[in-house]
Amino acid sequence: MIKKTLLAALAAAALASPAFAQSVPSFAGIWLLNGDHSTITTADGKLPPMKPEARKRYDAAVAARKKGTPIHDTITRCLPHGLPRVMFAPFPIEILQEKKQLTMLHEAHHIPHLIYIGDKLPPNDQLDGNYMGFSAARWEGDTLVVDSGGFNDITTIDTAGVPHSEDMVLNERLRLIDGGATLEDVITVTDPQTFTKPWKTRITFKKQDSSYWLKEQVCTDKNPGA
Repeated sequence: MIKKTLLAALAAAALASPAFAQSVPSFAGIWLLNGDHSTITTADGKLPPMKPEARKRYDAAVAARKKGTPIHDTITRCLPHGLPRVMFAPFPIEILQEKKQLTMLHEAHHIPHLIYIGDKLPPNDQLDGNYMGFSAARWEGDTLVVDSGGFNDITTIDTAGVPHSEDMVLNERLRLIDGGATLEDVITVTDPQTFTKPWKTRITFKKQDSSYWLKEQVCTDKNPGA
């Protein structure tokens, strides 16, 4: 009797949840980034507002890449892109969507990004610093709002070398536009150690034909920038 009552209560709670009650859009499918985002700019076309020390690191990274020695860049050593950089990689992403979880499978290094819908992002000091962090999301109408934190400071935000600290948190607003043919991602980066203020950038992805599939992509010493 207790078990049946508990199951009934859980079912009622699920039916009452906003994500279940409303008709949410489906992002499922394979998506390919529009444009070249190897050098990230803000929504108004400027470099992110870096603090002086961060700008020094950025300028050093740009100079090293021009010399052909981008030693700052983790992917040249086959380490993960990390977030948000993996979103800027010119490789397709397959999205699998369930009620409580949205999973992004990146062809780049075959990195998965797990987004937990209905959870709340814990404070950074309660999370282990890693490459992909921890992501919690909620629906706001037809927009999936994703908050991510718990990053290490090893990666750069883009190929050019924009740095970040372990304090970085991301806010992404994902929604379908163009009748569902395009996925828009408006990303807000907040990192008081690195930037003078939060800043936004916008990227879009084109939905691929249903016959499209992810290929195996393995990083080796012959293609470290892949």
